[in-house]
Amino acid sequence: MQTLMNADRISRAVALRATLVASITLAGLPARAQSSTIRIGIAGNDSQMQPHWAADTGMFHQANLNVEIMPVGSTAAVPAVAGGTIDVGMADPIQLALAIEHAIPIAYFAGGPLWTTKHPSMVLCVAKSSPIRSLKDLAGKTIAIESVRSLMQIATTELLRKNGADDTKVKFFEMHFPEMAPALARGTVDVALIGEPFLTESKAELRTIGAPFDMVAPSFNIIGWFARRDWLDNNAGLARRLAAVFYDTARWVNTHPDESAAIEAKYTQIDPAVTRTMARKPLATALRIADIQPVLDLATRYALLDRPWRAADLIAPGFS
Repeated sequence: MQTLMNADRISRAVALRATLVASITLAGLPARAQSSTIRIGIAGNDSQMQPHWAADTGMFHQANLNVEIMPVGSTAAVPAVAGGTIDVGMADPIQLALAIEHAIPIAYFAGGPLWTTKHPSMVLCVAKSSPIRSLKDLAGKTIAIESVRSLMQIATTELLRKNGADDTKVKFFEMHFPEMAPALARGTVDVALIGEPFLTESKAELRTIGAPFDMVAPSFNIIGWFARRDWLDNNAGLARRLAAVFYDTARWVNTHPDESAAIEAKYTQIDPAVTRTMARKPLATALRIADIQPVLDLATRYALLDRPWRAADLIAPGFS
């Protein structure tokens, strides 16, 4: 099985430096006492709308939870939680395992959005006019993904390998989702792994050639809710009530697509017609080991992690 080169390991270590600094800071921070306000950090995208849905439907109020929703970039949640800027954030299993490998004491306490083969919200696309017809045509081509040395890259590599394509002859290029469809139209890149809402916004100009995340599992947690272990210990009651609200919110969102799409449009400024019709990720109603383990297994096979991991080791006691 292909592994990432030593140079990639070095690059990954450099990328973690900010997180390591946060962990050093954490060592000098007192454990946060029981809190009356939960500071939740989220990125402003479809995968992290749960707190807004809970707030707008009154679920936080009904559970007597005082919540402050704070903007945090999708790659900044781990250092923000580790350093005490926020109490709760979202991260994928690889991010969480890497942080724990570097002595940052954090853990999952609730599940988040799920990838399912029935709701492909991120797929490999080419321009409609592209001569590329199959994955085997990608030799010598450039693939745009939002994050290299990530689940996106290894899942795409796995898809190429399982479809007889030579993954050693493709080049991955890091690019933000909003830039991808225009780059395909210009020919700057040949292929792009595009997620919603940009898939729906540009569907007239795109053609799908594969779904890399199908290579991980039919269903798995893309990201989940995590916190520092000392915060979970000192605020166990709050954390359990928060997890219960997240799951109540998940059940409401999963069964009220139009109403939840309208709330999402309000906070993301996306056209409501797009949020209503785009592929929506179902939200987990429990934190399951089976929804985390496939990600860790694939990351270990591709040497994104230094050792094999058990999903149970990422979950705080009493929350699975």
